[in-house]
Amino acid sequence: MKEIKKALEALKGTLIEEDLLSIAAFYDALDKDLERFKEKAGFSCPDGCGKCCSIFVPDITRLESICIAAFIAFSENKEELIQMLENAKGRKTGACPLYRDNNPFHCSAYSARPLICRLFASSCFFNKNGEKKFSPCHLDNSFIPAKRIDEESPAMSYYGENLLSLSSNNGETEFLADRVLKDLDLINFYLSLRKAE
Repeated sequence: MKEIKKALEALKGTLIEEDLLSIAAFYDALDKDLERFKEKAGFSCPDGCGKCCSIFVPDITRLESICIAAFIAFSENKEELIQMLENAKGRKTGACPLYRDNNPFHCSAYSARPLICRLFASSCFFNKNGEKKFSPCHLDNSFIPAKRIDEESPAMSYYGENLLSLSSNNGETEFLADRVLKDLDLINFYLSLRKAE
């Protein structure tokens, strides 16, 4: 995540630096957990799929948004990404504003993608009896694991609660484009203060 490293350097000593360090550590631990699970379960999303991104606009927390905004602020494609978000302002349905069909991961900010995108088709939920149930992708049945993996799969609620415990926004979420544009303005404000020093 070279963009996030650049953001951390440029925003050193600010509250945004603290937020970025917090979400980066959270994502790092999550990604390790998901790798262990996928290795043990013997499956992962098919290469180049992107079906979920093409039909879903995530609502995200402030902390997830700060990560995406920092990525965009220091991206080589900054202007293009901002325009994509501007075009999606107020939109709650359709493709994710950062979705790109011609990108191998289909996400223009893949390394900064939010929690739901990291856990989709790789997690479980708790049913009404409190039992873990694996939640396979309902968009592509070709990669549903052959064996039952309910107990081994990461629980989305566990990671969601951990994410909320890191954030100061009381669990409030907004749709991706709207939230990230606000946080881009905040990052640009901090950067303008740095230039004035």
